Amino acid sequence: MSAAAETPRGGVPAFAELYREHFAWVWGTARRLGVDHGEVDDVVQETFLTLHRHLETSEPPESMRGWLFSVLFRVVQRHRRSSRRRKALAEEGSNVAAMNEASARAPDVSVENGERIRLLEEILDNLDEDRRAVIVLAEIEEKSSSEIAEILGINVNTVMSRLRLAREYVTASLARHRARDGWRFR
Repeated sequence: MSAAAETPRGGVPAFAELYREHFAWVWGTARRLGVDHGEVDDVVQETFLTLHRHLETSEPPESMRGWLFSVLFRVVQRHRRSSRRRKALAEEGSNVAAMNEASARAPDVSVENGERIRLLEEILDNLDEDRRAVIVLAEIEEKSSSEIAEILGINVNTVMSRLRLAREYVTASLARHRARDGWRFR
């Protein structure tokens, strides 16, 4: 980041720079946290509005992505609570990875990958949000247990417990799917 992109406090980038650099990551992470495709733009907007309000009063974070994730996670939690009150969530079957992949692969490979992604999204959708956040941070964002604990405001033992339970759930779910539809997932 350039020095011109920093606020006078030093250390925290100007909002426009923060938005440009992290929009795609926040959008993708919101989807990985289970936000419905039709609602992800609202969640991302609310996340950046929250960040904008906090830029003036917050200390510069050690990890910008960690800070962004903690804000996003809380926005997603609020969004889910309000969505449950308004209506039952309807899954439209979108898939995050399809947006990032070029469709240059053979059709059978694309279909197979799409099925695997759909299965993973289905399994993650059935995890409670606390375990889902931990497994997304650990496995997809590749954060350490101490980083996850700091981001989510919980202790490391809780992180490890949730991660173990989430991994066990994913493994058991995959085993059930393989037993049922083994020919698809070799």
